[in-house]
Amino acid sequence: MHIPTPFWRVNRRRLRQLLLLLLVMVPLAPTASPVWSASAPSNSVSVQQTLGLYQKIPGLTSQQIEWGKTAIPRLHYNAQRILRKVCGLPGVNFDYARQVIERLGEERFSYEQVLTYEALADIGTMDIQSGLSALGTVKELSFEAGRSFRSFVGIQGVSTKQALGVISLFNTMDNANNRAAQAFFKINGMRVDIALKGLPAIMRLRNNQAKAAEAYAKTASMTTEIMLDGLELLAKLYQDDAWNARCLFINKSITANEAWNWLVGYFALPTNIQEAQYDKLDNRQKTILLQALYDGGSEVLWKINNLHAVTDQNGYELSDATLNGWSMQQIQAKFNELQPSVRARFGGVAGASKAQAIATLKQATSAARVQTARDLTLANAYAVMAQGSELYDSSFRDIMVPVLLARINSRNQGDLLSFLRSIDPDNLLVSDFISSCAQKGKLTAFFPTDSEKQKAILSLVADSAFHNEDSILLFSATLSHLLKALSPPARTHLITLMAQNSEDENAVFSKLINVILQYYLQTYPELLGAEDRVLISRMIVRHGAVNLEQYQLTPFAEWKQDGRLGSVSMYHPDDDGRQSFVSNANMLLSSGYRLVVSEQYSIPPMTPAFRAETQRWIGSGLVSLFQAMRNRHFAIAFIKQINGIQIVHTQFVYSDMDNQMEMLRRFIHIKDEMLAQRGHSYWRSEQIIEPLTKLIEENKVNQFNLRDKQRFLSLGSCGGVKVYTSLTRLFASSVDILATIGTGLAMINDPYNKMFFEIIAGNSSSITWKQVAQQSASIFRGERGQDYLLPGSLTAILHKILDEEQQANGDKPKNWFGGL
Repeated sequence: MHIPTPFWRVNRRRLRQLLLLLLVMVPLAPTASPVWSASAPSNSVSVQQTLGLYQKIPGLTSQQIEWGKTAIPRLHYNAQRILRKVCGLPGVNFDYARQVIERLGEERFSYEQVLTYEALADIGTMDIQSGLSALGTVKELSFEAGRSFRSFVGIQGVSTKQALGVISLFNTMDNANNRAAQAFFKINGMRVDIALKGLPAIMRLRNNQAKAAEAYAKTASMTTEIMLDGLELLAKLYQDDAWNARCLFINKSITANEAWNWLVGYFALPTNIQEAQYDKLDNRQKTILLQALYDGGSEVLWKINNLHAVTDQNGYELSDATLNGWSMQQIQAKFNELQPSVRARFGGVAGASKAQAIATLKQATSAARVQTARDLTLANAYAVMAQGSELYDSSFRDIMVPVLLARINSRNQGDLLSFLRSIDPDNLLVSDFISSCAQKGKLTAFFPTDSEKQKAILSLVADSAFHNEDSILLFSATLSHLLKALSPPARTHLITLMAQNSEDENAVFSKLINVILQYYLQTYPELLGAEDRVLISRMIVRHGAVNLEQYQLTPFAEWKQDGRLGSVSMYHPDDDGRQSFVSNANMLLSSGYRLVVSEQYSIPPMTPAFRAETQRWIGSGLVSLFQAMRNRHFAIAFIKQINGIQIVHTQFVYSDMDNQMEMLRRFIHIKDEMLAQRGHSYWRSEQIIEPLTKLIEENKVNQFNLRDKQRFLSLGSCGGVKVYTSLTRLFASSVDILATIGTGLAMINDPYNKMFFEIIAGNSSSITWKQVAQQSASIFRGERGQDYLLPGSLTAILHKILDEEQQANGDKPKNWFGGL
């Protein structure tokens, strides 16, 4: 809950007065440091343990013992743990102990550093001299380096000299390399000499190679011999191959010998040899590899999507103004990031004017996008296209489709059925691939005209679509696109297969499929033939109709109880985010909304000086205001009164993870109704998924907080069913969502978010999602809104049913986190 600023000012003043009083009242010992901790009471177990070990130091006088009784209770708990180890080291005396106590009073050691020091002291060969030296060494250790060190000293036979000798190595390694080292040291049969032999190889690994090494070391029955041999190959992998290998190695069915065979027989080979090797794999091996390529697809998706424009290392689009402000050296450096084959084709920018150099960079970047797709193996291209909703429309339609079509024409003479049977014999991704093509309007480019071949492909689709909840959800979201693309006989064949699957022994699967067919019969009968409608009607009679209206209830009565409807729109500080902010702000201002500072969502305390500063920025123009919101971490709001309801649209600009977490924490606890993500889809992780996940893990947001209110989530950016499902689960299924499984459009997002609250405020609380859709239908006119999933849609209903079934069965839904 937001607490008024004066309260904080008064209490900060009282807190400072109290601290000054405490400093006056507590007498300082002659050797005390200003950062001694008073966090541990003198009678605590930790203090008593530490005093007991301190008093065992040889040769202590009674005066020195009394000094310890005064100094030790004032140490931080972590410092006391380190001191206990020091007191037990050979050669310790009062002078050494006093030196350590004074240092521990001046420096704060983290818990991880404490654990590291304890592990070093437990080796048994450390004396007081090396113990003092180790304090400085351990203090410099990073979090992951400390974990690597403790894994190393856990190996039998490690000496203090060897342990101290590797600490500096761990501290120079990246986190990924440290995690690889930790997994390496824990392999059964590990010896000190083997660990020291493998460590240099681990240090040389780059990024994804190190991540692959970590997963490789953790495979079942891994041995030190297989690991050392594997490190040599892992260091030679391209980054994309290393990432795909990592995704394969985390498959729990993979053994160490199989992992080695995959390295030697596939990932370490050139792309053209990988292509030939794929045909030699058995069905199980193809399925394992396809799953890895699908799981690892995020890297390729990110690359192909980002190459739609010149971007920086974080994926921010670089505007023409930014590029024109670059030096020729900066332009050349950006050009050098592209693939060697692309650089060779364009030659570089040396000797060109700046305008020519920028034009060449843009052309080469566009070519690199196509080249990235061409460099994929056929299996990898297929796995990437199976995630079609995650690809920009241009990435899917203009890049991936032509590349894959050419490959199928060359390899399978254009026969899609033959291709699917050979590339995906267990039908792992068939449904996702076909659904993606249908949703992107490209199914006819691949689909045969022969009715029997269409039916055969649809049989593969059905086998693929109904093997788990997530595949059913994805299939349902794109079914309308698929039905429109099918011939009547093929469509009837698909409906028949679905009806057969509705008899599945898995009650959840059966219910989901029943609901899909019932929904289409009731909502889109025009997409079904007469035979299809009869078939579905008979199924409903047999199983009973599901009351779909109970899953379309709105929370509007609760929302309006306090006379306020609140939203938060989040923007990323790039060109696209700024443009989205400006367009949305202009629309709200032209609609009579009043612009004010949002004290609820501004991160710094709203002092009079800061409030005056924000007021100056409000009058500076929208572009300057956007930049100031990012730099000074304040939020603004657009306010309007409609039918006695105050509508508040807060605008928040991303600055860093901590501020984003704080904004989301306030959103959950303040209980505002709508959260809107604006801008590019690839910022969704930074804006919502990562910060909210961290809040849950730290128990700053819990299951009760999430389920206590039915919220609304507006995903204005490009999206897909996978992210729709992930966010539904992240919000504990207590959320209704507006999302697109295609390209997000500002001409839809801006007016819908405004009109949504206005419809709620202007109507009775009993209004339904169907009525909201009817009153906002003008926004979605024509074909431009066909890829949007509205609240109350089939996808929304299925998610609610799935959550209801899981709650009833006591199952823990996927993607839920430890804090819940």
